[in-house]
Amino acid sequence: MISCKLEQVGDYVALVLDDDAIAALNLQVGDTVRLEPDGDGVLHLVAREPWTEDSHARGRAFLRRYRRTVERLG
Repeated sequence: MISCKLEQVGDYVALVLDDDAIAALNLQVGDTVRLEPDGDGVLHLVAREPWTEDSHARGRAFLRRYRRTVERLG
């Protein structure tokens, strides 16, 4: 189990992750992550979304995934 600490940073509260937590979650400093609550009050970390920083990354990911299908249609 990995423990994290909440710290007050100005008007915000930050979740501080140690190196082990960052490595286990495959994250980098500056990444944006989402936490989604389920019905039982448990938060689930949603994998970082690179397209939040690169507006074209989502389109490239779509084309990589469906490249063969698009080629067959064309």
